[in-house]
Amino acid sequence: MLEHAYLTRVERPHGLSVGHRQAERPGAARPVFQDVGYDGLALVVELDGRLHHDSAGARDRDLERDLELVADGGVTVRLGWGQVFDRPCRTAERLALVLGAREWTGRLQPCPDCGGSGEPG
Repeated sequence: MLEHAYLTRVERPHGLSVGHRQAERPGAARPVFQDVGYDGLALVVELDGRLHHDSAGARDRDLERDLELVADGGVTVRLGWGQVFDRPCRTAERLALVLGAREWTGRLQPCPDCGGSGEPG
């Protein structure tokens, strides 16, 4: 549910780069599936709902994957429920900055709810 909401509330309505969903991370020591990977930008967005991220072990595995990605020159952005459902426009605004810093040449598009202000209106 969180992954679909990210697509329909954050990425698509704000014109962000289209990521690949649940793709296996190339070059990983073991199979690692990323929630949303942005090819060529070395950026991964992980969407952390409570279902698979509420134990110490799960959190440790997430942090280990983040460390591996950073060691390979990439970066992970972790988003939760509030960022996707409560603040999608602000989240899109911030992600556009992250994408731009990683050489994305697109532009943030205002959705009908935010008018480009980063806040629902």
